[in-house]
Parts: sequence; structure tokens; C-alpha cells
Amino acid sequence: MSSVLLAAAIALSPQAKALDLQSEQGSVEAMVKLRCSLDPAQEELLWWAGTLFAQEPGKKAAPLLGFEGYNICRAEKQADGVWRLVTRELTFYRDLKTGKIIDSWDNPLSGERNDVVQVANDPVNTVLNPAGRPFHMPWVEAGDQVMLTLNIPLAYPNPLQPDEFPAESSGPTYMGSEHFMFFAPRADLENPALKSVPVTYGWTRIGPWLPWMKLGVRPGNLLYVAQGNKRASVSELPADVQELVRSRYPEYAHAPETWVQPNVTSWSYYKQLKQGAAAKQKQD
Repeated sequence: MSSVLLAAAIALSPQAKALDLQSEQGSVEAMVKLRCSLDPAQEELLWWAGTLFAQEPGKKAAPLLGFEGYNICRAEKQADGVWRLVTRELTFYRDLKTGKIIDSWDNPLSGERNDVVQVANDPVNTVLNPAGRPFHMPWVEAGDQVMLTLNIPLAYPNPLQPDEFPAESSGPTYMGSEHFMFFAPRADLENPALKSVPVTYGWTRIGPWLPWMKLGVRPGNLLYVAQGNKRASVSELPADVQELVRSRYPEYAHAPETWVQPNVTSWSYYKQLKQGAAAKQKQD
């Protein structure tokens, strides 16, 4: 055994070794405590902030915008042992120079001014451990810390098809990926008195141009790079985010009360906005 591995093994107390992250039950419960809370009445807020980059062929990545937001969650354990995460999320785009949340943006890629569509996805629900499927997470145990990396490839029919949304659609299929790196104290994960544990994390996402950027099938993509942690409530967020939650998105101060499907994405949300605007125009 190397000196590094030996030191890590010594650092684990007998109590810590009792946390079996390789068992299905231990892994599931640790994931719920990490991501949300074992208490179905307890809401948990996962905050993030980062930078959005443009990646174009033959060019180095160029920063476009800042962004900041959160997901607010409740976890529900079903009678069959399946855990469901009931959540909704907001993200606001910030000007890189001023740091202010913006509603319009001078697009350096097109030379046009775009109306910014903030992220307001409700619901964003997840079945954590579907019945009949083995549940395993790639936990990494390192002394007094537990780490977890999740890589999530994405490919599904684009809600914004090119024939109907030529300016907003990147193509018939949405292609992208998300990558999370979570870090939590092992002593908190193994503590039965704690239903939720503090967590810090990094997040990256690769995806197509946002619909409101109106770049269509232009070659290239977006790269999101962010970090975050758990917060007790919306009251721990920046003042400008709190004000927007109060004035525009009051329902996002709390997690949803009931499980609803399907989920909403920035693409399906944009489609809803466009269809709603078109219907209102017809009525007028």
C-alpha cells in the first residue's frame, strides 16, 4: 500500500468505516443527504454561479456572460423504497463587466441585440433509484472527505425543431452533456442525526446555443463552468436575486408540493413562451 493510501486508511475512524457506500441502501441514502434531505418536509437549496463561454471551431473559448441561480428541492421516499426529488430551478444571466442581471444582451456573435430569457424551469423532477434497477454511484473516499463525479450525456428530440424555429433551433436533436463533482464531509454523511449534509460542488455543461441567442445552426456550442454549495433558503442569496424571486418568481421560493411530469427545460420553456405570445397576439 502506498503512503498516500495508508494515510487515507488511517484517517478513517471505525465509525467512518461503517458507512457502506458500496451497498445500495447506503449509496442511495448518502445521495439523498448530499443532494437534498432525507426529511420530506425539509427544503434544500443548491446554489450555483459561473461563466458561460462560446466555443467556435478554430477559436479559443470566449466568455460571453455570467450566470447565477439555484435549484430548490424536496425528497420523497415512496412505499417501494424509491426516492423522488421534487424540484424547480432559476438561473439569471449577468453582464460580465458590471455583474448586473440583464434582460437584453448585445450578442457579439451575431451583432444583434437579444432579449434575454432567464431560466425558469418548473418542474425539474428526478427518480433517483428507479424500481428494478441496481443503484450504484461512483463514490470516491479520501480520508475525511467523500467525493462524487457524475457525467450525464444528453441526446433527445429538440423541442425547437428547425422547420418551426429556424432562428432558435440548433438542429432536430438536442445534444449536450452535464458534469458534476460533489464534495462532502464523510462524518456528516454518516451522522444519523443529520438528514442533509453540507456540500460544495463544481458543474460544467456543454450544450447548443441558447434559443434566445438566435444563432440557429451556426457551428459551435456553449460551455458552462460553475461552482456552488447548499444554502439554507432564498434569504442567503444575493439581494438582486432575492428581489427577482419576490417580484417575478414567488413560487420559486419553495420546492413544488406535488410530483408532476414532464420536466421543463430552457428549450421547452422557450417554446411555451413563444406559443403563449403567438396565442395572445391572435386574441388581440
